[in-house]
Amino acid sequence: MFKIPFFSKREKKEKKEEKPVYVFEESMSPNSLANKAYSHIEKLASFGPRPAASKTSRMVANNIASILEGFCDKVEFKSCKIDRNRTSFWVKVVSVLLPFCSVFLFIGLPYLSFMLALSALALCYCEGLEAMGLFSRFFKKEEGESVFSIIRPKEEEERVIILSSHHDSAPLYKRKERVRDIYLPLFSIAYITVLALFLMLYEVLKGCFLRFNLPSLFPLIFILIAFALSVLSLRFFSLFSSEYSPGVGDNLSGVGVALAVAEYFSKKRLKRTRLEILSFDGEECGCQGSRAYYESSHYLDGTININIDGIFSSEDLAVLTNDGNGLVKLDEALSSALSNIAKTQGYKIKSGKLSLFSGATDASSAARHGIRAVTITSMAEQGSEIAHTKNDTIENVEMKALEEVISILLKFIETEDGKIEREEGVVKSLLDGRKYRLSLHD
Repeated sequence: MFKIPFFSKREKKEKKEEKPVYVFEESMSPNSLANKAYSHIEKLASFGPRPAASKTSRMVANNIASILEGFCDKVEFKSCKIDRNRTSFWVKVVSVLLPFCSVFLFIGLPYLSFMLALSALALCYCEGLEAMGLFSRFFKKEEGESVFSIIRPKEEEERVIILSSHHDSAPLYKRKERVRDIYLPLFSIAYITVLALFLMLYEVLKGCFLRFNLPSLFPLIFILIAFALSVLSLRFFSLFSSEYSPGVGDNLSGVGVALAVAEYFSKKRLKRTRLEILSFDGEECGCQGSRAYYESSHYLDGTININIDGIFSSEDLAVLTNDGNGLVKLDEALSSALSNIAKTQGYKIKSGKLSLFSGATDASSAARHGIRAVTITSMAEQGSEIAHTKNDTIENVEMKALEEVISILLKFIETEDGKIEREEGVVKSLLDGRKYRLSLHD
């Protein structure tokens, strides 16, 4: 049909539907949050290795704080003095003590050997397992910075959940056979202790106890074995390198997960639960940052700490039930709750335990102060082959593992917050419709 220009009716153009700029469900899905976590990890990893209380570690702490300032109601630094030698000096002392133990056996002074062996054993426990810092007073301490932040609930808070991680990286081991380097001195100490006891008994019966004397042929054979073991144990002296791991999986992965979860709950506030996000310094040298923090903090009963440390592979994900070289008991009920949530989401997550001389996580510091604590990690049992090596880079952190941990945490935290409302509902239903009378005789 012919249309006269200017006089024909103009056809109305259909309005295009404008898509909203921000869609919560899409931008805050576990997959999207995992991508954001990965982006945070990449940015923080660009600073390189981060020895505890170093300038680099403080720079990373400042960057973490600046990210959290966009999500949280309160962000501040928790400073503490950190001794980087805490995990390495005792190793050198023990390795030097063992040859002296053997020398005292040679010259007929087994009681001195016995005393030194017991001292070495005490050092292994106090420093290797408990990280007490007996020698810290002799070393210069550096200023470490942990990051503390809060996301407050919509209503009056009744519960606290702490998400923790750490941003310092570990010193490298000099050799791949580090497990042998640790357990050989322990075996040497045990052997020398038992041998010294027998030699003391032998000298008492012989009548030459507490006197210089050369051993006879039969004891000499066992003493030579002790000497050989103590010489081999000198490898223990150089267990640690002066270099540090890139520390991306252990533990910028945990920091990235915590940042992603913080962003989610800053936009979807919890009702009655205060969420705290902490990133500690000094974890790799005896959990010094978290120890200092929990010693100066007070939490109500029922406070929960979920520590995230070493997220590499989704296949190896586990919730620790024992920490602190296997000496600190974590919350098994909390571990079971997280495992059950993982199963409902179709994820596999195991229960794990840290064995002797396998280290500790910051959850052990929380547990020592009466807080219900667990650690989610992929370094349980024998540990990861990647952590504490030069290969701890971004390429070895699986996006799938980040997504699974984030998904589990979101569901768990929301479930815990929902429990408060359900508990209140139960109390109200018990009281509704009932009349109570106070009487001294009832």
